[in-house]
Amino acid sequence: MALNETGTRRSLEEARTIEALASALDIGIMIYDRNDTLIAASSQILQFFNINPDVLQPGARLRDLFNATYDAGARVLGSLNGKPRYISREDWIAERIAIHWRERYESIEKLADGRWVRLCKRRMPDGILISTIQDVTEQKRKDEELAEVVKKAELVQVILDNLATPLIVKNSDLRYVMVNDAFCRIPGLPRKQIVGKKAADLVEPELAARFEKVEGHVLETGVPYEALEDIYRADGTVLQVVTRITRSGTPGNYHVTVSFDDVSAYADGAKLASDYRRPEKRSAASSGTQAAEPVHAEPGHRILVVDEDRNRSAERVRALKAAGFDAVATASATEAVTFLDAAKAMKLEIGKVEITAQLASVLSGQAGTGKHAVLKQAIEERLAVEPPAGSPVPLASTPVKPPQPPALSVVASAQSPEPAAHAKHEPASPAASLSAAPDQKAAPARERIRVLVAEDNDVNQIVFEQILEGIGVDFRIVDNGQEAVAAWRAAPPDLILMDISMPVMNGLQAVQAIRDAEANMKDKTARVPVIAVTAHAMSGDRDRCLAAGMDDYLSKPVSPEKLEAIIQKWIDSPSQFMAAE
Repeated sequence: MALNETGTRRSLEEARTIEALASALDIGIMIYDRNDTLIAASSQILQFFNINPDVLQPGARLRDLFNATYDAGARVLGSLNGKPRYISREDWIAERIAIHWRERYESIEKLADGRWVRLCKRRMPDGILISTIQDVTEQKRKDEELAEVVKKAELVQVILDNLATPLIVKNSDLRYVMVNDAFCRIPGLPRKQIVGKKAADLVEPELAARFEKVEGHVLETGVPYEALEDIYRADGTVLQVVTRITRSGTPGNYHVTVSFDDVSAYADGAKLASDYRRPEKRSAASSGTQAAEPVHAEPGHRILVVDEDRNRSAERVRALKAAGFDAVATASATEAVTFLDAAKAMKLEIGKVEITAQLASVLSGQAGTGKHAVLKQAIEERLAVEPPAGSPVPLASTPVKPPQPPALSVVASAQSPEPAAHAKHEPASPAASLSAAPDQKAAPARERIRVLVAEDNDVNQIVFEQILEGIGVDFRIVDNGQEAVAAWRAAPPDLILMDISMPVMNGLQAVQAIRDAEANMKDKTARVPVIAVTAHAMSGDRDRCLAAGMDDYLSKPVSPEKLEAIIQKWIDSPSQFMAAE
């Protein structure tokens, strides 16, 4: 009697332990011996099957449990994709018993009421069977939702990869979360080396900071951004695009989308260029520029200055930029019309044209000006108030200094086989001319630094011209690498600024040709420093330029400070070459 009581007490303790364990894990537990006779079961089993509790009492047969659960709708267990099978009672019970005799079995199956359960069975070495059942409906729902999200993401990626337009998506941390194949071809990197990275992992820190400054502003304000730019591919070729940055998503989960619309085909050879990131707006006081005449346009609008006097137009452009406008200058009627034609093809709005009376008179008689309303209006307004005279009329009310004799000359040589007409620019130095006495003669050309610039973009050429004029050095500008090599052979300069992406012969090919020629010269000290000038370069471009024979690397946009620093660095005693001030 004592033994029986002890056994009963032990059985009750084991039953309570199993019940507590099942309750803590929120699962149903059943334990059968090697004869498929129930040893213990938790009450949680009744949460899954509407069966008689007697079949869960110790000593009940496994077959009796299956008969009861079949009648309660459990025959859906083992269904195909959650759909009931047409199977007889005996076949279903035999199938279930066979499963119970496997050493291990686990499956996720659907009940008649729509719930999903995980069935786990383990047959121990001594023949004891432990079977558990757990409700996984919520997890199943989340898995299905995740699968649907993944499916949609894969579909979106397929769609993006079939787009010809390069496109990227960044999250609120400005990390790349999605890029298409068209974008991957620009840096020449696989998607896995881009996604999850930040701009600083792919481009130089200064450029990355500029990218993230504009993208961060769009992310914060939701105001879209648009700019015209040159994108440089990994192979050095250039892609002229309109970059558009927009924000999408909901508060706390914003993303920025950046697309690059290729507009190279619309430029018709008259390429427009713009810095990728719009410069900071500066006040006239902080920039040191005198106040110009009021401009009837909103800050940020694009303004075209048409003035044959390059010094005056450069001053006007600086004043407009200081006031917060996007401004560029052209020096002839043909350049102005070509610029507006290209801008119209690219759907870039020019908000205002400022033009001298002299050029307004020239353009007023040309039929092509009528298709540009902003140009036509500028011509009419200028001629209405200031008829053309013998000399150009200033654009702004800023005092215009009297013209002085040119202090600089274009880099040239008596041995040069090229006619003087081939020289593209013959500018005057503002710094030199304003400080020199009226009877002071310009110093001989060789007393100043001579710089050769290889750049195919017309507007960038104007930028180089303005900066080099301000620094006070002699310069020559050519359109491609082949012309750069020819100019170097004709009259070796003190420094070469070499754009990387150019037609006919690119910058890398040109510097290699120069280095090969230098290697065959008797004078081994005649090596000319060549500075690579490029923008938006990916990581590794610096090494590629140096390997080709470049001496240094200058990133666009080029500023007077950057250019003067590079000259000071690579030319011995540069002060001896500078124009007199």
